[in-house]
Amino acid sequence: MNNIFSGLHVGLRALETQRKSLDVTGHNIANANNENYNKQRAIHKASYPYTAPGLSNHGGAGQFGTGVEIEQVERVKDQFINSQIFNETQTSGYWEEMQRGLEKVEYILNEPSDSGIDSSINQFWNSLQDLSNNPSDDAARNMVRENAYNVIDSFKSVENQLNDYKESINDNLSNAAADINNITNKMADLNKQIVSVKGSGQNPNDLLDERDALYKDLSELINVQSREDAQGNLVVSTQGLQLVNGSDAYELETKGNTDDNSIPRMEDQLIHSRTGTEIKPTNGKIAAWMEMRDEKLDFYAGRLDKLAETMVTEFNNQHQAGYDANGVDGGNFFEPIDNSSNQSVIAQLDLTAAIKDLENGLDKIAAGNKNIDTFVELDTLGNNLSGNYQIEVTENTSNSDQLDIVINDTDGNEVYSDTGINVDETINLSVEADGGISVDTDPAVDAINDFTLTLNKEGKRNITLDKSIGNGENANALANIFNSDEVIEGASLEGYFRTIVTSVGAESSRSQQMKNNQDVVLKQLTTLDRSISGVSLDEEMANLIKYQQSYAAAAKYINKTEELLDSLMTIV
Repeated sequence: MNNIFSGLHVGLRALETQRKSLDVTGHNIANANNENYNKQRAIHKASYPYTAPGLSNHGGAGQFGTGVEIEQVERVKDQFINSQIFNETQTSGYWEEMQRGLEKVEYILNEPSDSGIDSSINQFWNSLQDLSNNPSDDAARNMVRENAYNVIDSFKSVENQLNDYKESINDNLSNAAADINNITNKMADLNKQIVSVKGSGQNPNDLLDERDALYKDLSELINVQSREDAQGNLVVSTQGLQLVNGSDAYELETKGNTDDNSIPRMEDQLIHSRTGTEIKPTNGKIAAWMEMRDEKLDFYAGRLDKLAETMVTEFNNQHQAGYDANGVDGGNFFEPIDNSSNQSVIAQLDLTAAIKDLENGLDKIAAGNKNIDTFVELDTLGNNLSGNYQIEVTENTSNSDQLDIVINDTDGNEVYSDTGINVDETINLSVEADGGISVDTDPAVDAINDFTLTLNKEGKRNITLDKSIGNGENANALANIFNSDEVIEGASLEGYFRTIVTSVGAESSRSQQMKNNQDVVLKQLTTLDRSISGVSLDEEMANLIKYQQSYAAAAKYINKTEELLDSLMTIV
């Protein structure tokens, strides 16, 4: 009689086990499209036998089985592959943001284009060429000034956009810190639930899936390490600082590098709230943002500053070597750069007040050549002089450290001579009414017919006292600054800028390649992981049929057992 009733229990256990197995299969099918879900499997085992060995037991057939039960609902997961996915996710996040950042810098530089720095430099160069051909044309002079403004505006536009990008990175850091805190708080809460479920002897499979998904999201942002303790808590840390320990989460915060609200926070730091320690991630999106902000952007901004400073210095030097429209020595064209200023070089870019002057500024552009670095320097002192002469400077016969000078008119007649003049000495002369030249007897008073000569070395050449505005040679020399080699690091100004652009392009291309490589690696690992842990509908349909048939067979077994019981009761 007992054996018949035990048969009912065997059948009931079989029904319950197959039904629960069908529930597990249904749960798998329901989550077939959940990328964070790992399939589960019901592990069957024989339930504890009916009789245990003992002295009171008869020596018959031995123990009788009591059926089947579910030992556990197993989560199918390869932890080694899972760990690799987390590690590669960090690297993938880094290269994704690095590529995106360099692409942003390429967009800011906007080359090649019709509105970038290179284009504005070319337009400035063209206007200087036009001025060299038409130095007396106010329209040509105005184009030089306007295109100089365009060059300044182009530099400042790029710098402003780079600074804006820096600020946006700080915003990203603040948002990322909030995201990290949200993730770690959720993980701490999940730790508490998982420990509770494990304490009851069950497997918290869905909770573990949720915690793994959060850890993957965290890995994409920052390089983290983890370990699981004996109770089932996931302990998460970065750079030796804990973010999650049991049900406790330690938040991160961003802090500016200055307490002065009037100064923009250009370099926000990531701080561990519990210890106050600064965190400098080495992988993940945040590491890419910080490297972009603190290294890449500063590097390219520094190179642009160097280009701008060299342009200002070289252009001003050459501009001072010419005459303006009034025959006066050229001054600075751009405002000189103050290296002691807190402002960047580009922020200081501006034209001098003399050049910007609306009434006389165009006349201050020094397009004419005043023969600097020749054996003799001519300065007409701004006077409206005329006349062509031949100057010959020779070594003094009595003193080799001194020079003699002879000036002849166009007919070869001597109009002036002098001896015993020191090297680099300036002599003050005047033009006579008949075209002759005499010593200026009162050099302290500038007369309208005065001019000076400075003797540098021996030589012979023809000179003109006409205003040098007519030759445009200095405008041509100013234009040559932009395409002459050896101006800056062995390159021209224009060539140096192009090296900046190509450098950004090369880095962006490399980052894109590294991102693509990481995508391939991560895809392969994910495919491998899904082949093990992912839900296969074909496999689940086979399990569905298997468990359904087992359930039906168990039901038939119960029916047969019930028939036996009915027969027995009839006999009784």
